[in-house]
Amino acid sequence: MEFPVMLAPLAGITDRSFRSICRRLGAGMVFTEMVSSEAIEHNSAKSWNLATFSKSEHPVGIQIFSHDPETLARSASSVEELKPDAIDLNFGCPVRKVVKRGAGAGFLEDLEGLSTAVRWVVQSVKTPVTVKIRSGPSVDRIVAVEAAKRAETEGAVAVTVHPRTTKQAFKGKADWKIIAQVKEAVSIPVIGNGDVIAPQDVLQMRDQTGCDAVMIGRGSLGNPWIFSACRAVLKGEPWQTPDTAERWDVIREHYSLMIVDKGDFIGVREMRKHLGWYSRGLSGAAELRAKVFRLEDPEEVLNICQKFFLNPKSELSCE
Repeated sequence: MEFPVMLAPLAGITDRSFRSICRRLGAGMVFTEMVSSEAIEHNSAKSWNLATFSKSEHPVGIQIFSHDPETLARSASSVEELKPDAIDLNFGCPVRKVVKRGAGAGFLEDLEGLSTAVRWVVQSVKTPVTVKIRSGPSVDRIVAVEAAKRAETEGAVAVTVHPRTTKQAFKGKADWKIIAQVKEAVSIPVIGNGDVIAPQDVLQMRDQTGCDAVMIGRGSLGNPWIFSACRAVLKGEPWQTPDTAERWDVIREHYSLMIVDKGDFIGVREMRKHLGWYSRGLSGAAELRAKVFRLEDPEEVLNICQKFFLNPKSELSCE
């Protein structure tokens, strides 16, 4: 990875179209949405589709999740055939139905199981294995340091730390001190994640924690330009916010990639949330969302969006 700021894996968001946009705009590495190991074993076309990527996305990691170490290992061996640059183990998803099964952040309740999972996956593949963890199950049980040390011992080559607990999910403030504690405890690269929404946050996280790289998730929603900005800031170069025309060029490219990749019916629907994020804070955004959510024709949506984004104050029309 030639640049230490990367796109986080986000379920339902970091698909091929968004990853391609973020890579082109400067992300040093991208990750797929989390992929179910059980679904890979059952040869689910949908899950295999989630795991696939284009050549332009490299370096790219495939993130997998399961409650069972053996299943994780078998699925890792399977997706390795796609030739990703890394296989990432999700030990951080806080969604209740995932945790309840012992997957995702559920492994933070079972550190022996976490060790076994990392060991078996590392033994089953030649591709570098990374892990993504949280602080711990709750504020009274912070296990990030122990989890990271175990992952290192079993052969993980890097660890990403999101310093919120499972119970916090995405609420409250990320405790960057925990990233610093993990960095002091292990010798493998530590990637910091959480509350990075501006280029200055990358500098502050690096300075406060000593982390080797930074992962951006929600801070990229509607703002893939954050990666270009981070490149400029880290080089000490000036950064100019993209103008209206530049923003529309990227939005249109994203929309086109989505339609080509997923077809009209799904593409239009899945692009709606992105259009909501792209329009956030602009005059007339609520009206745009209301109109777009009623439309199904790709050309009609594109025309409405072009009118809005090139002239946000204009009155929208579906006629």
